[in-house]
Amino acid sequence: MKNQVTLSSPNRVVWQLFEALRRHCARLARNPNQDQVRQDAALAIVLAVQCVEVFLNIFFRVVVSESDFSKSADRICADLEDPRVGLDRKLKDWPSIVFGQKLELGHGAGQRFIVLKDMRHRLMHFTSSHQTMEHDGVVIQGLADTTMYDNLKAESAIQALRTAEDFLCEIFRLRGVAVDALPHALHSWTGRPPT
Repeated sequence: MKNQVTLSSPNRVVWQLFEALRRHCARLARNPNQDQVRQDAALAIVLAVQCVEVFLNIFFRVVVSESDFSKSADRICADLEDPRVGLDRKLKDWPSIVFGQKLELGHGAGQRFIVLKDMRHRLMHFTSSHQTMEHDGVVIQGLADTTMYDNLKAESAIQALRTAEDFLCEIFRLRGVAVDALPHALHSWTGRPPT
């Protein structure tokens, strides 16, 4: 049996991932079980960063196919083929290469996304801090600091979604999308209806 190829619009996977994240956040907000809320908030953080990276991959590939930005096509396509080109490099280089402007990561949505990305990194690459605690002569060694994880709540997931959406709007702005058209661009790429 032959493998069947499915062709879709470029925004389809981005739309699907954001739809899954929104659905996940809606369910999470109604869950009274705090252990499950923490678990699901951690998953939402991971998914929110994935949504942004998939968006970057597809959006910049689409943009460099336009004549105004085609001078950057070779570099962006080469980066997309190179597994060593990670999210940090895409954030740092691609907006400058394609739009001639750096992405502001020191404040606003850019800074919030960097915090979210770092939180995702800490969750995905969690290691024990290997601390020792002594109480009443009992010594327990090898404990892990789980403070960040234990502080996750439903709002953490919802904030991750909002941060991802706001960050996409920053990319749209660099692309030249007018402020009043941002809700429509967000709808086009993520399925979030303009309000």
